[in-house]
Formats: sequence, C-alpha cells, structure tokens
Amino acid sequence: MNRRKLTLSLGLLALSPCAVRAQQSAYPSRPVSLVVPFAAGSSSDTLARLISSRAATPFGGSFVIDNRPGAGGLVAAQRMARTAPDGYALMWGGGTAITHAAMQAEPGYDVMKDFTPIVTLAEHPAVLGVRADRPWKTIQDVFAAARAARDQPLRYGSGGIGTPAHMAAAAMLKLIGAEGIHVPYKGANQATLAVEQGEVDFAFAISNIALPRHQIGRIRILVSAGSVRMTALPEVPTLAETLQGGPVVISGSSVVGPAGLPSAIVDKIAGAFSEVMTRDADLRKRIADEGGSVVLSSSPAAYREEWAIELKRLKDLIALSGIRAE
Repeated sequence: MNRRKLTLSLGLLALSPCAVRAQQSAYPSRPVSLVVPFAAGSSSDTLARLISSRAATPFGGSFVIDNRPGAGGLVAAQRMARTAPDGYALMWGGGTAITHAAMQAEPGYDVMKDFTPIVTLAEHPAVLGVRADRPWKTIQDVFAAARAARDQPLRYGSGGIGTPAHMAAAAMLKLIGAEGIHVPYKGANQATLAVEQGEVDFAFAISNIALPRHQIGRIRILVSAGSVRMTALPEVPTLAETLQGGPVVISGSSVVGPAGLPSAIVDKIAGAFSEVMTRDADLRKRIADEGGSVVLSSSPAAYREEWAIELKRLKDLIALSGIRAE
C-alpha cells in the first residue's frame, strides 16, 4: 500500500466514528418499519397503529406497520432477531419472543441476547368469559361446575394450543382439581365467538377482545388473570384473589429492536413513546376502557430486567399447566 492510500485509509477510519454519530443524530431520516406479529385488524395491530401514529410527532418521523403473522408470533420474532440494528426495523410486543422461548428449547434465537428491549407501554389481562345466559354468576360457580362435571368435562376455548390463554385455563383447572376439554381456535376472537355461540363453556381472551362483548351482553366476564383488578370492571376479581396460586396472564404492549441497537437510537424511541403515553389523556383513557393499564418501564435497562422475570413466570406457568406448544 503506498503512502497516499495509507493516508486515505487512516483518514476514513478516523472519520468513521463521526460518521456514525452523524447518522444517529439525523435519525430518523426515513420511515421506520414497525413489525406486528399478528394480522391486520387484530387487537395488537389496532393498538400498534394507534399508539405509533401518536408517537410520530415527538419521534420526529413516521412508523409504517408491517404485519408479519405466523406461528403465533414466532415468524416475526425470528425475523427481528436477524434484523440489522440500524433503528429502521422494530417489533411491536416482546411478549411473543419471550413466550416462544419459554415454550421451545430451540425457538431460533436467544431471547436474552438477540433483542434490544426498548420500552413497555401498556398491558391488558386475560379474562375468562362465559355465555351471558349461562347460570354462572361468579368464578366460584364455574369452579363448582367443573368439579362436578366428571363424566362430561367442561369445554374451554383458546386462541391456539400452547398460547398463554390455553395455559391459564389448564392451570386453573389443575389447581381446582378438575379436568376440561380444550378446543383450540385460530385466534382469541374466534374463541370468544365460540363462547357466544355455545360451542364451548368458557374461554380466556385478552380484555380488549372480550370486554366489548361483555358490554353488549353477549358474554359475562367472571375473572381477570391480571395482577390487579381492571378499572373498567372493578367488581371482577383476579384469579390470584380467588384461587391460591392463580396464574397471572397478561398481553403486554411494548417496542423492541434487534440486538446491538445504538443507545442514542434506543433512547430516542423510548422517549417518544413514553412521552405520548404520559401526556395523551385520551389514549390512556382508551386503554383503561379496554380493561388495560399504562405500564411504562423506567428505562430500557429496566425493561431488559423485566424480560428475565417474565421468562421465568411463563416457564412456571408452563410447568403448572402441564402443556407445551405443538
């Protein structure tokens, strides 16, 4: 290498950190893809579109929803784990990645190493619903019916085999010493509709799916699997209140990225979403009206610590329920 080429190479090396910083300070310079692990029109998709559109202003850029359904969110999680860490591709909801890591020995990624947790935003609990014309008025009525139905066990629905809703129901039945017949559907909407139509006796579904049907008198919500009671239905108890060891099952709304995402970009994303969740009273009310609550992580580092806690909680739920995804 001659002196001129050597000088030029060294100059480029010296400038490269500055170039990186300049790139980060200009971020975002184009729309950011926000991968949603579920189909357009799903509850996750609706919430992602709503919150990201309002976060665009403090973010200083726009988010484009990229629906990547498949295998209960596994397709999207695997894709995100292999994405370049430039900040232009993020994923809505880290829960899917954690759930598959808890259920499968080889999900196709290392959940604690291949992602950058950025910010938690909200959570909605799973709730148990029965058809409105059934005689059961409390969750204790369902417990009694399940224990008594030894020759013809109660049928319960869920959004699929191995989903958290499936595990919640199986764990609940195990804790009360009863059995049930699981009827899996292609999603929580279909499972809740099956309750309305009498195909199954009960089903767990996320509150923003089940609550509208409760409000119009199609189903009756008897219990929540949240850590606290819902402000939208304060009279409905939690499983933990009514059953010793009752599981906590929630659907979290959050933003994550691939591993190696620069801290300046992480902070900018987290700051924009945190700002809109803190200041937008209409958004906060809408989430509360759906049975959810705003849950903001104090920092990206704090959110990363929560991943390990959630992974253990889900593994404990799997062990209690005695089921795994097929």
